[in-house]
Amino acid sequence: MVEFPISQAASLIRGISAQFAREYPGVMESLFSERLTAELVATCTYGGYSDLPGAFRAACAEIERKSGLAGMALYHKLVLATLIADFGWRAQKGLPLSVASQYEVEFRRILEQFDTNPHEFYTQENDLFNKDLAICRGKLIPCGAELVDEFSGVPRSTAFRDGINQLLGVLWFFTARSGGFRPFYEMHMDPRSRRQFTPEGWDRCYLRVADLLEMNPQIKGLFGSSWWYDPRVEEITPNLGFLRHRPLQNGACIFRMGSDGAAIGNATGHSRRRREQYEKGEYMPTNYLMVWAREDLLRWAKQARAEGLQA
Repeated sequence: MVEFPISQAASLIRGISAQFAREYPGVMESLFSERLTAELVATCTYGGYSDLPGAFRAACAEIERKSGLAGMALYHKLVLATLIADFGWRAQKGLPLSVASQYEVEFRRILEQFDTNPHEFYTQENDLFNKDLAICRGKLIPCGAELVDEFSGVPRSTAFRDGINQLLGVLWFFTARSGGFRPFYEMHMDPRSRRQFTPEGWDRCYLRVADLLEMNPQIKGLFGSSWWYDPRVEEITPNLGFLRHRPLQNGACIFRMGSDGAAIGNATGHSRRRREQYEKGEYMPTNYLMVWAREDLLRWAKQARAEGLQA
């Protein structure tokens, strides 16, 4: 039984609203409205999870101008709590139990951290806050090891990143296997879920994605782009090989996307061995895109469930 923390969110809404009215009288009345929070949900479509409606950004800028960083943090907490309190009726559109339980976990974490996160956390320049807001909006779906964007597509530029063989491979995959470049579920890593960064954690994540696919036949599959899909990573740190093995052994493909500063920083920031090889010029962290067509992922999930795996 999944129980979203609706009453906790409602209590926080009352408390935050009263606090804001005491400390910044007159500001909230002119700028907070249900229309703004409704637009946050209505704009959950193609685009990045940090893309927000212009009217909401304008209201936030005005609140920060009038009440400073502390007032901005209070306002963003109010928005998060309001979205959580309203999530119950939005969830009636249909969520598998395995995913609804992850929303419950994330909502409780978000509300509990109101008392511990600094004001600086609640800014639109902070990626972790943007992820929390996207979860509450329904733009990002918590699936355990990864967050999943429910409105995304594979960039067509993938075909032109690594020569003729990749061009042909991309054309074949997205014609014969997936039937198009979108809509796809797209994975995003949240460092706060690092404890689930295990073979078992990722398998359970894939099972939750399969549950979503079964309820959403229009979605063509799952993809993600990261340095850890690079074949070289397994040679240097074999314990990360599972990240490629599970999808590739069950019908997925990977395509080279190229190197950038983020790939270098992320790949070398948590491994002395990868950092040393990079500094010696023996390894260049490179992003690869992994894409798994829905029928192949669902076929794996059916077999995994038959073998006793549960999300």
